[in-house]
Amino acid sequence: MHSHGELVNGLVYDILTVPAKGNTYLRHLNIVSRNGFAHTISRLKLLATAHRFAWVRPEVCSQLFRLLSELVKVSVHGVDQVVLALTRQVRSGDVTQGNLKLCWLMVQFAQANYASLSTFPVLVATTVYMLGRLALDHSRIPDLHAAECELAVQLLHERFHECCMIGRDLVRMLQDVARIPVFHDLWQDILQRPQSLSPLFAGIEQLLWTPMPPMFLANRITYEMETRLRFILENLPATSYSRNLMWFVQRYLSTPESESLFSDLIRYIIGVFHPSNAVLASNVVPRYVFLGGLLRFIRSPVVAANAKLALFYDWLFYDPKSDTIMNIEPGVLIIAQSVDKYTFMTASFIEFLAYESDAYSPELAPAIRGSIGLAMQDAVEKGVIPSIMPIYEHPRIEVVIRQNLYHLFPQLVPPVPEPAPSEASADDAEPAKNDDAMLLDSADMLPPAAVDSELAPEPPKPAVELPLPIAAPQSIQTVSAMPKTSIALDPVSRMFQEEFGIVDTELVSEVPTDANNTNGISDMTAEGGALEDAALVASAEPLPEISVERTLEDTSLWLFGSTLQTFVDSVAAAEPDVKQIGGLVKEIVDMFVQSEASISAIARVLASIFSDSLDMEDVETNAELAMAGESDSGLEHDLLHYILTAAAEYAHKTDMTNSTRRVLQLLVQLTEAKVDVGFRWLLHSVINAGKPVQYARYVDQYAESTLQAALVRDLGMLQEQFPSLFYAVLPQIYAAFPDAFPGCHGVVKSVVALIDQLQVYRLSSLIARGQLQLFGHRQATLTAIIGITLESDAFEQVCFWQLLNAEVGGDEARVAGIAHYLLLEKKLDPASNSKAATGLLTLLKATLPTPSLLKPLFKYVATTEASDAGVDFTGNVLTAWLRTSKAALLNVLSELAPSALSTDVVKSVVSRWLERYSQQLDEKDRYEIQQALVPKPTALVIEVPDLSSIERSSEHRPVTRSQKAKEDNERKRRISNSQPIARQQSRQEIPNRHKHNSIDSEGSDSSSDVPMTRGRRRRNGRSLTAGDDNQCYQSSPILASASSSD
Repeated sequence: MHSHGELVNGLVYDILTVPAKGNTYLRHLNIVSRNGFAHTISRLKLLATAHRFAWVRPEVCSQLFRLLSELVKVSVHGVDQVVLALTRQVRSGDVTQGNLKLCWLMVQFAQANYASLSTFPVLVATTVYMLGRLALDHSRIPDLHAAECELAVQLLHERFHECCMIGRDLVRMLQDVARIPVFHDLWQDILQRPQSLSPLFAGIEQLLWTPMPPMFLANRITYEMETRLRFILENLPATSYSRNLMWFVQRYLSTPESESLFSDLIRYIIGVFHPSNAVLASNVVPRYVFLGGLLRFIRSPVVAANAKLALFYDWLFYDPKSDTIMNIEPGVLIIAQSVDKYTFMTASFIEFLAYESDAYSPELAPAIRGSIGLAMQDAVEKGVIPSIMPIYEHPRIEVVIRQNLYHLFPQLVPPVPEPAPSEASADDAEPAKNDDAMLLDSADMLPPAAVDSELAPEPPKPAVELPLPIAAPQSIQTVSAMPKTSIALDPVSRMFQEEFGIVDTELVSEVPTDANNTNGISDMTAEGGALEDAALVASAEPLPEISVERTLEDTSLWLFGSTLQTFVDSVAAAEPDVKQIGGLVKEIVDMFVQSEASISAIARVLASIFSDSLDMEDVETNAELAMAGESDSGLEHDLLHYILTAAAEYAHKTDMTNSTRRVLQLLVQLTEAKVDVGFRWLLHSVINAGKPVQYARYVDQYAESTLQAALVRDLGMLQEQFPSLFYAVLPQIYAAFPDAFPGCHGVVKSVVALIDQLQVYRLSSLIARGQLQLFGHRQATLTAIIGITLESDAFEQVCFWQLLNAEVGGDEARVAGIAHYLLLEKKLDPASNSKAATGLLTLLKATLPTPSLLKPLFKYVATTEASDAGVDFTGNVLTAWLRTSKAALLNVLSELAPSALSTDVVKSVVSRWLERYSQQLDEKDRYEIQQALVPKPTALVIEVPDLSSIERSSEHRPVTRSQKAKEDNERKRRISNSQPIARQQSRQEIPNRHKHNSIDSEGSDSSSDVPMTRGRRRRNGRSLTAGDDNQCYQSSPILASASSSD
């Protein structure tokens, strides 16, 4: 049987890879197959579910579908499972040639085998859902787009009963494509003539109250995506998941076409991945935290609104009998846990639910509101959250949000006392009555991007109206319009985006947790959220929360006349004029600095506008224009840009005037009010204006703050919200503040927090060119940073040591300090701190061996007693030096042996090294190492006569053979008359390599004798080191004669 399986494997492989002989191999496979091609199906299913299926060559894919067609013809059992697996390999949001080729093959295969595949209900429903989700992605490929739509509509018309098992997400899918002409009539049949599709179909309500099975939600996520998602959600703690999330987004969600995948990912996390109780009780990142981080990368308001609908879609039709609380839990937690720190996000979600409850389907509005209330009540009863009263009573929750809470959950919160809704709130209360375009009444529905041709005349309004799922009234802002977590960059800053290819407009910070977390969900840490301001404004009290109307009554603001009220009204307008608002801001700032108006009052007005006027945030518009390559002059700016620009006109003055001080104190007050002024002002001062003194003066306005603390805070916030821009501007920030920037642990932590290998290379290049310095020259600061980094995660440590090697590599003094700290103070254990051990090993290998480097290595082995890890680490370093710097190592060993370290320690370490690495060292290396450790005589004094006069006298006269012999005899006589020298010592001192040296032909008597000791000799007042031995013996005839006579 084993040989039969190998034979089938070989035939399947040949069929797939040798198309020319495919028919022959297929006949052979038909002959040898047993058990109805069971082994063949298992091999094909293994291939179809492979994570690297995208790497399969196009011709192999063609042969695979050809083989499947032949198996379908003979009704092989299990072929539908292979086709189902292949539908998951068709990636949404991917318009590469390989994926488009796979789509074509799938459509052609389904059309060619339509009758056979129609007998598999699950395959029919899966194919319809897949084609519907892909239709919008391929709207610019007419042939493929038309084939996908026609096949999907044909299956829906002929097999609608099987398609009903998809449930409510079938309605969500059809809403997205309903404007495509071929889907238009089908949509009208579903709304107005349901019986024409299937006698068992009672209407669209039947679909809406049917939960979607997880297998359909999982179909739009490839096997590779699913594996990576589950790894994050099942293994990574909330403190270290951000980097993996960024990698995931860069791999699968980095193109504009991939934005449609956000909704599919959210639906998968909500409806398919349900963590176990063990995961819920651990510190693994919760689903709602991951979803909050995922929303940060959405760049389009349309996609953001669709993502909201995907998040809360099950709320609209929740039934405890058929739905599970796990589909509701992420939405409940993301609302409850963000109320303290991200109140605007909680308010946005509540407004979205209130709007959808009335506008999604006016005929079903009471039932939808009841389902939303039932979902929240079920979550409270089952302990997901203890109560929603903390949300209702939160001081930052406005009256209109409390009204929406009571509108949605009247059984859980009391009515709002003395309601006084504004005109805008009254308009928001009934959005469905005033905005007919929001209703899905026939053809007027869904995004314009989905329209491929002119629509047919509008038919009568159906009985059940469904709204546009991607739109919202003015009061309901999308995730992409949240001010405290996203900014519009200035043109100069955007230049860095274009230079480095950055498209990184982040939208929503991750969600913090609440102290009332009782369901075992781990609290979210500071990573991924905004950096705390305590280090910078610890002594500052936040501004009291007072309404704008009461603030405008401040007597010190009367001098502004109607300017402030006009400014507030302009910002609150439905379509604010950005240029007009910019002019008003400049006028207000000019009047402010020239008057005695209260700084806190004007700061309170501006801070309130920042928190209320979400529609002023236009980051996504700017990003799309930048991607389109339009000039900077056409880019819009947000409100904060105009404030900073007006303030910069006074902050750049040479003297610290009263106007400069007042405008800087205004910025400080805004910072204390939790407005992201700090890093924006840093960018404006250093990058745009090129005047770092503006930022330094801004920091000086804090009573208890330093420039370094301010840089840590503001760079941390910049890194969290715009990591790519953060890495791009680091060189400019360093050039502006060369004294405060290097050696700061907070900056280093921000650098390695979300870094990737490309950024490591770029920063290493800047460090090598001297344009950036991270660690500074102070050894104490450097070792402190290293000690803190030992607790970081593995990848951060790898990147940290790569950057450290780029900066301090080759610096013997700093490397010796690092080695002493890690080996002797920290007692480095390579088994538990492998990344630090690897980094130190790299640093030591890149530095020439010196006594200061060898001493901590030998002491490390001596203090760790018989530790194999210590011997291995030291042996690795010595072996590397022996291969790269052999002469220097032998020289240091000979000097180190009789030094402060005991000879026994050195010999013990070296002997253990030679014993353990005997196979890596040849006999010559072993011999030279042992000879370097041989002790030398304590002293050897030789009186060397000064032969300079003889050399000078005989420099220009020829020397005959008789004269040479006579001079040799004279030298021997003088040596014999000199003081006796021990023969044995002479042999030890004068190496054998000098015995063959020729006698210098030019020599003379010396007028003075110079004493000579071991290892250092003097000749004519000149020092001769050990490296000058050959020169010494060759130039001294007396020593040469003595050597010969010995």
